[in-house]
Amino acid sequence: MTTLTVHALDTTLSHKLKAYAAEQQKSLNQSVKELLAAALGITSPRKKDHRDEFIDLCGVWSDKEVREFQKNTACFSEIEEGMWK
Repeated sequence: MTTLTVHALDTTLSHKLKAYAAEQQKSLNQSVKELLAAALGITSPRKKDHRDEFIDLCGVWSDKEVREFQKNTACFSEIEEGMWK
């Protein structure tokens, strides 16, 4: 195994690396190794789950709203037999 020391990281890069490690719940060392491996094509980059980024646009219905929607759209489940003959 090779040991690598990186000197004089700028503040932005240092903060981004630390934030990434915290987000992944991994050590800074492990995170840097994973990022290097992905950047060099040794492993596939991790796919980011973007669903949380859209929660403000999607919204969430309360149980009452769900029941009301189901009640108001129940007629769409009814089949008019005469239309299918």
